[in-house]
Amino acid sequence: MKAIFVLALLTPLLGCEQPQPAISDEEFIAFRESHPGMVQTCLDEVRFGGFIEWRPDDPDCYEMLPAQRWNGLWEHGWEWTNFCPDPADTCDWMAKRGIWLEFADNVELDDIPPDGIHRIEFVGRRTKVPGYFGHAASYEHLMIIDQIISLEPVTAQR
Repeated sequence: MKAIFVLALLTPLLGCEQPQPAISDEEFIAFRESHPGMVQTCLDEVRFGGFIEWRPDDPDCYEMLPAQRWNGLWEHGWEWTNFCPDPADTCDWMAKRGIWLEFADNVELDDIPPDGIHRIEFVGRRTKVPGYFGHAASYEHLMIIDQIISLEPVTAQR
């Protein structure tokens, strides 16, 4: 009787195969170390689906701080977007690794502001730990805007 019970429990497991990793252990370890704060679900997608599954600036893939109100300067242009929190009086995307600013899917701008520097106030979330985000992985944090409160161009740049 015990044998039948054990066999009944093991039968469903006999046909199950563990998925094969799409990348080597060494590649996965290096990837995980270079993407601190990435959640396990997204790490598993890369591990078993390969690098094609990587979503570098997807806020759902990283531990984020709770949403809060932010003020500062936003400099943006072709292939760059940098947020410099107050008390910033300048915001130069080339000066240091900054904050890659993205808009949540439900946030829409009436008009896309021209390239340059803007004073911005918003409710948003930032990655909990520094990493490599944005164009050429040059930014220290990812920031997601959930709600824009105000956005105005800064007339005197730098």
